[in-house]
Amino acid sequence: MAIHERSLVDPERVLRKERLVIDGVDVSGDWNLIILPRVINDYDLEFLDEVLQQPEGKTITQCYQCSYCTASCPVHNYWDERYNPRHFIYLARLGLIDELQKRADVMWRCVSCHKCTHRCPKGVLVEEVLKAILRVMAKRGIIEEYPSKKFDKFFLESVYEYGRIEDGELLFGWVEKQGYQVVKDPILKKPIPFVGGVPDWLKQLAAKPLKSMNIGFLVLNAKHMLFHPRTKNWNRFKQVLRKVMEEEGVFTH
Repeated sequence: MAIHERSLVDPERVLRKERLVIDGVDVSGDWNLIILPRVINDYDLEFLDEVLQQPEGKTITQCYQCSYCTASCPVHNYWDERYNPRHFIYLARLGLIDELQKRADVMWRCVSCHKCTHRCPKGVLVEEVLKAILRVMAKRGIIEEYPSKKFDKFFLESVYEYGRIEDGELLFGWVEKQGYQVVKDPILKKPIPFVGGVPDWLKQLAAKPLKSMNIGFLVLNAKHMLFHPRTKNWNRFKQVLRKVMEEEGVFTH
């Protein structure tokens, strides 16, 4: 199915003359907008097969390009119109690897709201399919490790270590990994919240809810940041988890 959205047409293929008269008729401006034809013969049909082999990619062939996913996507509508789930699926099914690579800088921006999946009339698990596409691209080495993948890895390492996550430590540990100077206590080397080079957006985001939080809740969170609680008998379960992760090929230690 053809893509007709103007935002998806490469600018160099759009031609419009400021002044154009044809057979005595002035067609200047929008009337003479021409989209130059595009010929593509470099398809990689094995790419779709590799996506289908991923557990998350099984439903990609059910997509019939209705665009419900893109129309309901908060990233596309409010943040970046280049993030277009329908178009990513379209490109993957045709095996247009070069076109996918051009959009690799935005493809990881899914916020996992699942609106696309809930509204898809064909039952496509859109978010899962996009992850499968990214996984195949990463496996082929044609994209760099994207930020959300790095966060997933950081999250997994925290769960693996303690059997649970501590929100504050996870948040400020991630802030530190982004290159900000986070101040740590001298004994346990744990990050001290909001001390150091904390991004302004985080200060603004946290300021309002912090004012209305119960003091006891804040103290409990501060305590957990310094003395991270661990799930009971976690060391025993950790061995089982490690074996499973090794078998699945996701263990990175």
